[in-house]
Formats: sequence, C-alpha cells, structure tokens
Amino acid sequence: MIHRRSARLEARFSVARKLGIDARSVVDEEGEPRFIWRDEGRFKHLTVESELEQAAISSYGRSLATLLIKGTHPPEYSLPHTTASALRHSILRSQVYVRLQDVIAIAWAAGIPVAHLRVFPAERKRMAAMAVGAGNSHAILLARDSMYPPHIAFYLCHELGHIALGHVHKDRAIVDMDSQQLSIESQDEEEAAADRFALELLTGDPDLRVLPSGRDYNAPGLARAVLEASRALQTEPGTLALCFGYSTQNWAVANSSMRFIYSNASPVWESVNSVAVSQLLTDELPSDARTFLEAVLGMALHT
Repeated sequence: MIHRRSARLEARFSVARKLGIDARSVVDEEGEPRFIWRDEGRFKHLTVESELEQAAISSYGRSLATLLIKGTHPPEYSLPHTTASALRHSILRSQVYVRLQDVIAIAWAAGIPVAHLRVFPAERKRMAAMAVGAGNSHAILLARDSMYPPHIAFYLCHELGHIALGHVHKDRAIVDMDSQQLSIESQDEEEAAADRFALELLTGDPDLRVLPSGRDYNAPGLARAVLEASRALQTEPGTLALCFGYSTQNWAVANSSMRFIYSNASPVWESVNSVAVSQLLTDELPSDARTFLEAVLGMALHT
C-alpha cells in the first residue's frame, strides 16, 4: 500500500513539474493546483481568460520552454538587438521572399526553439503564441492552428520581435492571445513595435498597407494579384493577402484567397514540429521528458 501511494505521488510530482505546478499542491486532492510561475506572464489582447487560466498558461509555457531549451543546440548568433532588416537581408540572400520555414530556421539558429502546442493547459485555446525567457535563453510556443503558413509566420515573427527588442525579460514571458487587429497604432508600445518588426521582416515595410485598386475584387482576383506581385515585392504571396486583410478588414476575401494561392492545404503545426523533432538533442533531455514532449509536439522524437 505504501509503495503504491509512493508511486502515485511520484507520478503526480512528475506531471506537476512538467506543467509548472507546485508539487506540494498536488497532494491536496480537494484544493486547486498552485502554479509556480503564475505571475510571470504578461498577457496581450486578454478578454475572458480567468486568473487561473492565465496562471496555467504562464506556468505551462515556462516549464515547457525550459525543457525545450535544454535540448537545443548552442546559438549561432544572438537575436537580441538584431534588426528585422538584418534578418530579412540574410534570408533574401538565398530566397525570393521570407517564408515560414526561413523564419523557423533563423529562430533555431539563434538557439530559440520553436514548438507548436498540441496539448493546452486550459479549455480555452485562444492563445496565439508565447515568447518565454528562461535564464539568458528564449523559446517560442505557437498555439494558433492554420492550414496555411502566413498566419503562423506572422505570429512567429511577432514573437521574435518581442525577443529581439528586449521585451521578454529574464525568466518572464509575453503571451499573445489571438487577435485579427494589428497593434501598430495601439497604445501598447511593445505590441506595436513587435508588429512593425514582423511586418518589416516579412515584407520590408514596417507599415505596409495593401489596398485594392477598385471596389470589385474577390478571393480568386486577390490570389492572382498577390501571386503576380510577390517576386517584385519580395514578399510571400500569402503574406501579401494577409496584409490586404489587415488593411481592409475584409478577412472573408483574404482568408478565402489562401486556397487559390496554395496548391495544398495542410496543418502548419506538422511542419513546425517536424523541424523541432529534427533539431532537438534528445540525449540532453531529462529521462522522463520524452513521452511528455511527444504529446506536446504531436509526433515521435528521434531515438
């Protein structure tokens, strides 16, 4: 009996460590869990999330980020204080425009692991992305699902902006909840700066506006226009379509245009986490972390 109770407690403590829960609180079966890092996340675009949900997201994100960082290669360069323009120019040396996979690559090269969450700490899944500081390192956790890459590329660039601009303090996090509004003109200076960083990295213009030449436009027409303009503007066509959505607030046309821009629709999280699986140094991870990370990533790690 004592052995079984000890095994149950050890299992609870293992889960608690991974979720950022105070291990002492899991012994109290009737009380609420207490989160270790409940006040360390700054939330952007909050609406209905409770304090407990915020605490769960903060602690879960910090615990997962710490785990991912342990399995990440040493950085090839330092992202903080690197400009969006410099990153863009480095990518355009070998690419026609900046794609999601290019941004993922520069993040991992900077020692910043990027993972797309398949397991959430709360019922509401309105979190879009999260930039986490753990010691002198950082990680980015994506949460918004999409069948097309430009939405995720923007959120990833936005989080890179928070890190590069020094917004993510040591052992703290910034949690961006889902929003279809750009923050460029927002009173939240950090959000406005991170949006400008993302736009400059993706398009070369921190204040890009894409407006129709007339009133008669539809999804196929928008798709044709951005596909024709993408090379000259050195901007990925789906990103141009999103800029049209932001500029006009006509999201129906912008989102519908994606199926005409891309030949195939597929869950973007799979490509994001495939890179994570290929990059993670599994030998550097704690012995009990493998199953947890495989659940979070939604795919098996390499042996």
